[in-house]
Order: sequence, then structure tokens, then C-alpha cells
Amino acid sequence: MIVNISSHGARVIAHRYWQPRDQLVLTELIGDFHVDAEVVYCHRLERDQCAVGLKFARPVEAEWPAGGGGFGVWPRTSA
Repeated sequence: MIVNISSHGARVIAHRYWQPRDQLVLTELIGDFHVDAEVVYCHRLERDQCAVGLKFARPVEAEWPAGGGGFGVWPRTSA
């Protein structure tokens, strides 16, 4: 779930712990939007939830769904 988002980054709630500097992809679960991002911080909130700060690899100009929409965070694969 996206808590806060801007053209330069986002704060998301994840169900796993990510290390700072991990390279991820923030993707829309329905649709084709995706953006490469780097983990800036990860703070455990509860046993199965973490607040993750992401810095986008490039500024993003997009219409964000109200209430965070359906997004996921995945490891970036080398291609």
C-alpha cells in the first residue's frame, strides 16, 4: 500500500523487510505502470509490516490512484 507518493519517491507499506540500497520496482498491480526505485529506509511497524522509503530512479509524472491504489514492490532483476 502506498502511504505517500511524489514524483521523486514514495513511502509504502510492505510485508517484508528490505535493506537500504536494495533496487526495487514499484508496479501497478492492474495496468502497465512501473518505476525503478532504491530503498532509502525500512522501519518495522508490526511483525509482518514495514514502512519503506523509496527514491525513484527518475522523476515520475503520473496520475496516482486515490487511496494508494493497487501497487506492489518487487526486486529489480538484472536484464
